[in-house]
Amino acid sequence: MSSAQDRAMQSTLFEKMHEVAQCDELRFHTPGHKGGLCAVDLTELTDGSFPADAVARAEADVAAIYGARHARFLCGGSSQGVKSAVYYAGKNAVIDINSHRSVFDGFKLAGKECVPVGEKGGAAPITLDQIKIAIKPDTGAVVVTSPTYFGICADVDGIYEYCKSRGLLFIIDGAHGAHFGFSEYLPKSHARSCDIINLSAHKTLPSLTQSALLLDNLDDGEHSRLTDAVELMGTTSPSYLLYASIEHAVKTAASKETAERYARLYETIAELKQRDFKCLDNDDFTRIVIDAHALGTTGDALNARLCADGVYSELVTDKYVVFIVTSADEPDDVRALARALRRITENK
Repeated sequence: MSSAQDRAMQSTLFEKMHEVAQCDELRFHTPGHKGGLCAVDLTELTDGSFPADAVARAEADVAAIYGARHARFLCGGSSQGVKSAVYYAGKNAVIDINSHRSVFDGFKLAGKECVPVGEKGGAAPITLDQIKIAIKPDTGAVVVTSPTYFGICADVDGIYEYCKSRGLLFIIDGAHGAHFGFSEYLPKSHARSCDIINLSAHKTLPSLTQSALLLDNLDDGEHSRLTDAVELMGTTSPSYLLYASIEHAVKTAASKETAERYARLYETIAELKQRDFKCLDNDDFTRIVIDAHALGTTGDALNARLCADGVYSELVTDKYVVFIVTSADEPDDVRALARALRRITENK
């Protein structure tokens, strides 16, 4: 491991918060609980000692891990990142018809138009051919969801090359792909194949709810403009607890131990998908998408029986029930899911 990689694996903000929290000082400042609810829930200190440059250093480390030029931590979820990116772009765009509502909200805020393409309610992302057909003379950007909620990736490399050849800004809503690149069994990170990508750290990494990050490969001047949009869409009272959880989660995900956990999960999940249950083919092995129709039932009915058995899914449609497995899960958890599904199918 190089010295730069070694530094990237060391904590910055997380350790700084614990260092400040352990000091025996009088807290005549926000938050109002004065450390009673959580000792490391801190605000800026007026002597400049916290957070000082800890956030900037943590963001630089995370950008390096993903291979992006810049990173910004977000405590407003990926919605903040998506709206920031679209508002910064300030251009009419081609987008995925199944985009998250934050994409549409971003265009409302920017006062620009978007042309949705693709299959409404489909599991797959839009294709390069669909984008080419939808491009108009006033199109200035392309916004693609990859991976989709169902774990299917777009041709981000091909779309990026096309966008560069046409002078289009390429934005990826990668909310469900923050874990990409941290295992040989997972798709590579999209961070190098776009101008801007948002990632929901809290969805697939061991990070607190509402924590996300925005990566970009813009020059420093344009990154500054994107930062202005992030500030506009965010809060002037960011949660450093959420910020620290992003740093900790990404550096944990980049560890050898996490890669080994993914390898063990891969074997167990592959067994579940290959034995008794028809699953949607996808690119992300950690996204288990059970085809309820193949079991002779509906997604709602299957999910109701699972909930009654104490098993809770992430997403339910008429046809599919979607389960998210992360590095925080154990192979035994996946086996327990398989047993629950087997009980239902054997007693339907």
